[in-house]
Amino acid sequence: MLVSPGISVLVRERLRGALSERFESTVEFSGFRLVLLPRPTAVLTGLNLLYHDRKDVPPLIRVARVSISMQWRGFFARPFRVTRLALQGLQITFPPRQTSSPLEQNRDGLKAHSTYPIEIERILADDAQIVLLRADVRKTPLVFNLHHLALESVSLGRPAHFEATLTNAVPRGEIYARGVFGPWESQTPRETPIDASYRFDQADLSTINGLRGILSSSGTFSGPLDYLDVQGTTITPNFTLRRVANPMELQTVFAATVDGTNGNTYLHSVRAQFLRSSVSVKGEIADRYADIPGRTIDLDVASDGARAEDLIHLAVSTTRPVLKGPVKFRAKIRIPEEDRDLGDRLVISAQFSVAQGHFMNPEVQDKVDLLSRKAQGEPKNTDIAEVPSQLVASLNCREALLSFPEIRFLVPGARLELAGTYSLGTGNLDFQGNLLLDAKLSQTTTGPKSIFLKAIDPFFRGEHGGARIPVMIGGTQAQPRFGLGHGATAKSPPRFPNHL
Repeated sequence: MLVSPGISVLVRERLRGALSERFESTVEFSGFRLVLLPRPTAVLTGLNLLYHDRKDVPPLIRVARVSISMQWRGFFARPFRVTRLALQGLQITFPPRQTSSPLEQNRDGLKAHSTYPIEIERILADDAQIVLLRADVRKTPLVFNLHHLALESVSLGRPAHFEATLTNAVPRGEIYARGVFGPWESQTPRETPIDASYRFDQADLSTINGLRGILSSSGTFSGPLDYLDVQGTTITPNFTLRRVANPMELQTVFAATVDGTNGNTYLHSVRAQFLRSSVSVKGEIADRYADIPGRTIDLDVASDGARAEDLIHLAVSTTRPVLKGPVKFRAKIRIPEEDRDLGDRLVISAQFSVAQGHFMNPEVQDKVDLLSRKAQGEPKNTDIAEVPSQLVASLNCREALLSFPEIRFLVPGARLELAGTYSLGTGNLDFQGNLLLDAKLSQTTTGPKSIFLKAIDPFFRGEHGGARIPVMIGGTQAQPRFGLGHGATAKSPPRFPNHL
């Protein structure tokens, strides 16, 4: 049964006043219809709530169609009780942050609940949007598409239970969340509190240029919409850098804060585990430039519990890492917000050390053992075997090129000091340096060769009586070439490195 125009106008204006008072907004709607039989229902169309009467920002709340259903007992109850509120075409647009008093906001909420007591058993909205306007007007607003949103036991003065599913853009995947939301802060809607748990499934890391893998995550988030504290875990069974293509399982435990004003994420602590290595990370993921898509990633990375073979497997396209052993390292990593492959954008400054390394290729390890024997002046002593290697280095990475200002490689009796570059894209090696031996050249071998080398010992004399030999390393990571460096003298035996 349709009601008389007078009653319809009375209810419509009462509803308009309640919404305007509660949300501190000018309320507009293009259509209103009220039906009382068989049970009270109402339909609003073209609903707009203009935040604080502002015309310079989109409406705070925009709904194409609002359907209100109730029972007769709820129609006459106090507080007024709505059974079901269905929203079609819902869009909530949060304006940039403004300063205000949380105490005043809370009092507003209590006042509204007292003046217009209303309870809604269930609110449903499908295909809704939440839009966060940025403080910097040059920045594109953050948009979250909600496939489904349901709120239970909604009252103007207390939190409501909710569940929602939405699509995350980068990395692309589906998020399911449930918890409590509110009470609504009318002065500054962005400070409305939320406390919930989430599940993030099937996130495609390939939507981040340079990565591959499918990530899943679960955890909790709480706080005002402006600053959400997030804690959780992730697991990516097949994580890899696109260029490297060595899939491995990556797990993390993290604590972070998400700034709702700009979408920036501040990583307070991240513990990453892959293969037999663990790494600690902190830093931020921030949108720094208005005219460049994406975000800049700045990280401080450290580990006292990593393995050389795991890091090589992660960073280098090879099926057999060249070196194994415990690693300690500290690194600063920056990935600028550009639309290029991650490997091309990566900027790294790092220092690391391998204390007890061994080469995984038996032939290479045999040569290292032979080097140690010769360097100690005991070329025939086969008890000197499986010698550990120590590696200390600093590196910088830019434009997929690793630059090593300093590398020190040590085995008992010998120290190799190098500087040079390694290309992540091509695998090309270009290193120059010196090999320093405790023994003289003539002591690295026996027989007639030893007698011959005594004549040229002075040309390769080191600082402490041993030998100093200029060396170079070229070729590629798969097929390295070793030879005398540019510092070698004309009288130096050209094939000498083959004896080491």
